[in-house]
Amino acid sequence: MLLRLCTIALLLCLACPLPGQAADPIATPDLTALENIFSEVVLKDSPWPKEDVEIANFSVRPLAMTLPEGGFDYRITQKPNDTRPGKKNVTATILQEGQEQGQVRMSGDLRLFGTVVSTLKRLNRNEIVGESDVTAKRQDISMLDAGLIQDPKEAVGKKLKTSLPAGAILYAQGLEAPTLVKRGERVTIMAKSQAIKITAPGEARNSGALGEMIRVKNLTSRREIHARVTGEGLVEAEF
Repeated sequence: MLLRLCTIALLLCLACPLPGQAADPIATPDLTALENIFSEVVLKDSPWPKEDVEIANFSVRPLAMTLPEGGFDYRITQKPNDTRPGKKNVTATILQEGQEQGQVRMSGDLRLFGTVVSTLKRLNRNEIVGESDVTAKRQDISMLDAGLIQDPKEAVGKKLKTSLPAGAILYAQGLEAPTLVKRGERVTIMAKSQAIKITAPGEARNSGALGEMIRVKNLTSRREIHARVTGEGLVEAEF
């Protein structure tokens, strides 16, 4: 008999809400309002364009509470301390006519979208990336590392430091400018001003990629100078 009474009492406790606790789940319009508040707080100082960010997996605790009818005010008591993509938490105190009605804890994932450049086929170490070797597409880049290549032009013409399988995402640290001038080879030295242009034969004292400064020996004057690599076998010196 005692066991039966205890069972009935337990069922009544589970069926009835505790004092001050609402039994009904938060209505859809109120959930939308809370999600808007969450998005506003999380994206307030976002460094990215609005079209590149998205809030996903939004949730609220407690799941059941009654929000004031006809709208409500709120005060943020906890907000994210950074703008990086990932899980974000926001806590707000719900107010009505200045009186606290309760607190809600809101959570969601801040996702960042952007363009990535990936390989269309396997590419080997030291291979020069061509236009037909890569493709660009838009996707979630929230969890990708820094140095992401987002424009095919940044990859085409560069040399791979390591071999990559088809579908691999390209990063700046995995590419390097190809060597256009090798140490010991003959080069053409060009020096120009607004009025004249002079060329002379030279010999590279060290190797260099496009835009790099290298030492070059002028075979006419026998002097060693510094010149910038401008093409394959071509360097430019200040006049």
